[in-house]
Amino acid sequence: MPPVRLTDRPTNRRGATVAPKGTVFSADNHSNGNGFIKPRSAPHAETIEIREQLLDELNHRLKNNLQILYGFLQIARHKTNDAEAREVLSDTSRRIGAMGAAQRLFYSVRHATDISGQRFLEAVCDNAKAFFSNEVSINCEATAGSLPKETGVPLALALNELLTNAAKYGADERGRVTISVGLSQRPGEIELHVQDKGPGFIFEEAEGRSSGLGLVTMLAQRLNGTFTVERKSGARCLLRFPDQ
Repeated sequence: MPPVRLTDRPTNRRGATVAPKGTVFSADNHSNGNGFIKPRSAPHAETIEIREQLLDELNHRLKNNLQILYGFLQIARHKTNDAEAREVLSDTSRRIGAMGAAQRLFYSVRHATDISGQRFLEAVCDNAKAFFSNEVSINCEATAGSLPKETGVPLALALNELLTNAAKYGADERGRVTISVGLSQRPGEIELHVQDKGPGFIFEEAEGRSSGLGLVTMLAQRLNGTFTVERKSGARCLLRFPDQ
C-alpha cells in the first residue's frame, strides 16, 4: 500500500475525490480545476437565528415586566387617598406606559429596523389620554415615514412629558385643553412638536417648576438633539434630533 500523504484528498470506493465530512455546500461552490469541489464559507444562519430568538425572549420578558409594574402602580394609585401621592403615581404610571407602548410597537415587527411614525404617535398619545380628563383632546399627525428603533423609548418618554405638561398648563380661556402633536422629517433631521392653546410659558422659568421639562432636556441630549420652546398661540415645544 502506498504511503498516505497529508496532501491527499479523501476519495470514495470508486476513487472519486470527495469533500471532508461536515463540509457544507451551497450554490456558490466551485471547482478548483482538479475535479475537487471547493465549498465557500457557510453562512452563520443558525447563530443568527439563536441570537434573534434570545432577543425575542428578552423583549417578551421586558414587556411582561413593564406590564406587571404598570399594574402595581395603577393599584396603588387607586388605593391612595393622598392627592400628592396619587399625582406622583399617575406620573410614574404614564412614563412606564409610554415606555411599554414604544417597546411593544418597535419590537412587534421582527427583522425591521424602524417603525411607522404615525403608529408611534398614536400609541404614546393613547397611553397618555387614559390619564387625562375629558377636557383634554389630542390630535396627532406624522409626516415622518418611519423612526429608528433606538429612538423609541427616549422619544416616547419625551412626548409623554410634553403631553403631561400641556394637559396641566395649556388650558384656554374656557378651561379646555387642545393639544396638537406632529412628527416631521427633513433631510438628516426629525422634528417632534407639541402645541397647546394655553397662555404659553417661558422655558427658563417653567423648567424650575416642572421636573418633566428637565427630563425632556436630558432625553434630547441622549438623542443628540435639541429642545426649545416657542411662545406663539400657546406653547409650542420642539424636539429636534438627527435622523440616524
